[in-house]
Amino acid sequence: SKQEADEENENLSSSSSSSKSSLSSSDSGTTATATSTDRLSLARAMSRARILTNPNANVKNNASLVDRWIELAKENEREPGQIDTLLEQLGKIPSADTPSERAFWVGALINPIPAMGVATEIRPALLTARTAEERVQIAL
Repeated sequence: SKQEADEENENLSSSSSSSKSSLSSSDSGTTATATSTDRLSLARAMSRARILTNPNANVKNNASLVDRWIELAKENEREPGQIDTLLEQLGKIPSADTPSERAFWVGALINPIPAMGVATEIRPALLTARTAEERVQIAL
């Protein structure tokens, strides 16, 4: 969402001013700032977030990871229509341009409440991850 992007940009700005001097590297003659590091991390997170919904040659029928999980979850529903109801409640998957939102959405999909008992619990790891890149890696 736009709010998440604004918050991540705000976090980038506030962390960059306090970290710039500590990240300068006089040995290599290059200067890396927290801002550029954070922006690269966010860019990597956005790129990796696309993996969740892009066709995947390693998955049956070239389905995306999310589509394959939905397919498998429907085979193990505790009650008919459970996954369709969950998908309706979750709404459309967030854009890859908002990687944290997308990772949280995936967490809610694979670890719904009440639990289905078919996937490893990832919600605590998602909630304690410090960056969008970490959250996307957990969701993958």
